Amino acid sequence: MDLYTQTPTPPNKKCKLLHLLLSGFLSFGTYFITAAVWLYYNWYYALSALLLAFILIGIIRSKLLHSSVPNTQQEFSYSDKDIVAWYLHLYLC
Repeated sequence: MDLYTQTPTPPNKKCKLLHLLLSGFLSFGTYFITAAVWLYYNWYYALSALLLAFILIGIIRSKLLHSSVPNTQQEFSYSDKDIVAWYLHLYLC
């Protein structure tokens, strides 16, 4: 049985900035997209964009989780911040 591995931390400032931006996008991207659509269009389109953005960001979150978190640790629940930390650790930093 494999042991539990701690969530990695970003090593340098560039990775910390990417970590902050990507975790912010996963957490609040739905609201940013909705606010932008409401600003340029009307509230009906904004409600539609809210539903669509919620689904799309959920799919992105799921893809990042299953591609970057080790298989033995996918049974645990991870926050957006942890998912982005694993993704950056494996692919970018």
